[in-house]
Amino acid sequence: MDEKEVLTRFKNGHLDRAQVAALLTGAGTGKGPVVLTLPEPSAAEAAAEAVGVAAAEPVSGGRPDAAPAAPAGAVAVVGMAGRYPGAPDLAAFWRQARDGHGTASTPPPGRPGEELGHYLERVQDFDPEFFGIDPHEAALMDPQERLFLETAWEALEDAGCTGGRLDALTAADGTPRSVGVFTGAGPGDYALLAARTWSRERPRPMPRGGQWSLPNRLSALLGLTGPSQSVDTAQSSVLVALHLALAALHRGECAAALVGGARLLLHPSSRYPGAGEGVGALLLKPLARALADGDGIHCLVRGSAVGHTAPDPTSPGPGRGSRSAGVRTERAERTERAGGPASAAAPAASAGPAGRVLREALRAAGVGGMDGVVREGAEGVRALVGEAGAATGVAALTRAALQLGQRVPAPGAGRAPGRYPEGEGHGPRRICVGVRGAGGVEAEVVLEEYLPGTAGSPLVPERAAVGPELFLLSAPTPAHLAATARRFADLLGGTGPVPPLDRLARGLRTGRAAMDCRFAAVVGDTGELLGALEEFVREGAPCADLRGGGADPLGLGDVPETDGYLAALWQAGHLHQLRGLWLSGLDVDWAALEPAGGGAAGAALPASAFLRVPLWLGGEEGPA
Repeated sequence: MDEKEVLTRFKNGHLDRAQVAALLTGAGTGKGPVVLTLPEPSAAEAAAEAVGVAAAEPVSGGRPDAAPAAPAGAVAVVGMAGRYPGAPDLAAFWRQARDGHGTASTPPPGRPGEELGHYLERVQDFDPEFFGIDPHEAALMDPQERLFLETAWEALEDAGCTGGRLDALTAADGTPRSVGVFTGAGPGDYALLAARTWSRERPRPMPRGGQWSLPNRLSALLGLTGPSQSVDTAQSSVLVALHLALAALHRGECAAALVGGARLLLHPSSRYPGAGEGVGALLLKPLARALADGDGIHCLVRGSAVGHTAPDPTSPGPGRGSRSAGVRTERAERTERAGGPASAAAPAASAGPAGRVLREALRAAGVGGMDGVVREGAEGVRALVGEAGAATGVAALTRAALQLGQRVPAPGAGRAPGRYPEGEGHGPRRICVGVRGAGGVEAEVVLEEYLPGTAGSPLVPERAAVGPELFLLSAPTPAHLAATARRFADLLGGTGPVPPLDRLARGLRTGRAAMDCRFAAVVGDTGELLGALEEFVREGAPCADLRGGGADPLGLGDVPETDGYLAALWQAGHLHQLRGLWLSGLDVDWAALEPAGGGAAGAALPASAFLRVPLWLGGEEGPA
């Protein structure tokens, strides 16, 4: 780019001073990675972030070697979900990561071959009815796409973002559901399997072979209006996708971003010793918005960088040995040795040209060096997912986010088992996740522990009438509803921690989509709720089923005064009347009735149940 373009980009905030100096002097031309430096927040964002000062900035009185304060405008991970070998959910995945368990095994029954790898179970199973997809069409969908649909939905539910709160994520022009989808996916093995049975004499419908369908299908089904794109840089795909998602969030192209990836070993040519499978998704929001919405926060994303390192730097190529390229490289190395901006306090892991992407990610995050920063990458998840292609990056991100959220380090080089140290002398923990793809594309993402301020998240005022709670569940069919009710009964009747009733009920009201089959109960405590759920599941009591029409028989949804009527009922605590209206099919904007910031932060709720059936090419059973 010429001098005018460099200065224009600097003025717009797309380049920082160090980058401008490097470009104008020729030191960085063609050599530096693409860096995402998070911009300064607006006045409104700064005010919102002040509520959680300790989360946005290192705690005062922290470690003596603490890095400089990170740039404002951090992004929060508010939802996560995944399915990995031997781990149908993230609770099981965390147990494996924490305990250092490996997952290597021979292929599940029904899959040919004996290669030792890391495999998912029942990859042919899918629930088309939940998503409103015709079973014949679903049978032609790549199983990677089907698994990602289910996992993405679970991540949205984990964030409490499938109902009215999803509609409330609006673009600058007011367009609802402004959520971007950024994904990485493995090769199209399913299309290869289908090609074996196709002939001119007996043509048959074929699966789509492009990776574009992975994000586009989700955006179309849920009506998401942000960017929707797939990335293929092999193992680093999902980290590159996250880098693009951060840029889209800070440009205002979307209000939230779903990042994830999937990889399955369906064709025999894809399987080799140590290969692996997996699927995962994370939902990102600007921290200011997450705090205002009362979201639960798994961790923060502080910065990222992407660049290319040739697998073989000595390989021949046009101009590779040119004198100007050598001079610029030598000049950049001299700047680094002299302690230039990009290399201040450069750790050994990031020294030299090979560490430039890591250096830039740390600089973008406002971290002056690797002291106190844990490294995570493909090696850290190899025992869990193997060589998992596009799923490698999302597995590494998830493992790192779980460590920060649980405040427990997983086994790794230089890490002692046990909990992270607590107390005033420690600032937020950071993990730098880095993965390099087979073609040389390297991506680094800096994650940081979320430390709520002493005042905590924004306070949620309670209703004047303190007492019973309105508990709502819905699903696409009565069978789905009963299966989901059983999950909540198991939660309440189990030995694990149970969320407070108010948070549980609020999270379902505001964070879950209202579907056609509905169950509702007004209860005073979790014991009463458990009894109501067990009775519903055991006796098969009728639920409100709106699939045949007849929703909102009085037409209250078309009357402008209804919003005021619902608000009056809510403020007066008339929960039984609200229950009846909701069961009749009236759309209730619970997020508008709840106080500001009335999310379900800290309430880990069971995901909706999927009723999966085997779907494969030509109606065959497919691999297990």
